[in-house]
Amino acid sequence: MSRTRTRSLVGLAALGLLALVGTGCTSGESAAPTSTPTDAAAPDAVASEVVGLWGQDASGEPHLEFTADGEVHGSDGCNGITTTYTVDGGRISLAPFASTLKACEGVDDWLRSVRSAEIDGDVLVAMNAAGTRVGELTRAD
Repeated sequence: MSRTRTRSLVGLAALGLLALVGTGCTSGESAAPTSTPTDAAAPDAVASEVVGLWGQDASGEPHLEFTADGEVHGSDGCNGITTTYTVDGGRISLAPFASTLKACEGVDDWLRSVRSAEIDGDVLVAMNAAGTRVGELTRAD
């Protein structure tokens, strides 16, 4: 078996293990996006606005799909990525991504550094842990 294939399989196994561990650690309550009671209308609107596909779900294209139950799945253009999110005010906070580990030449993996986002019309503005804008994804049709 080639080193690249072995690394890919190890990455997929690690991603599966993270998913199982995360499932086993829940309290049985829904992981739905949360909001603060002080500004209930705006977070609820953001929580419903973020659900769906951002970017293009095509080979080599970065994209994220947010679910109503607080999960995010997608690709950085090469590797599969997954995490969870919460909504607080107008900000969407993302936990660090679990990712497969394929080596892909020429792929900018900026998407894996995203820790928060804001919606600006049909654009998801992505920011890293320092709050610096690292990219954006357009809402898919």
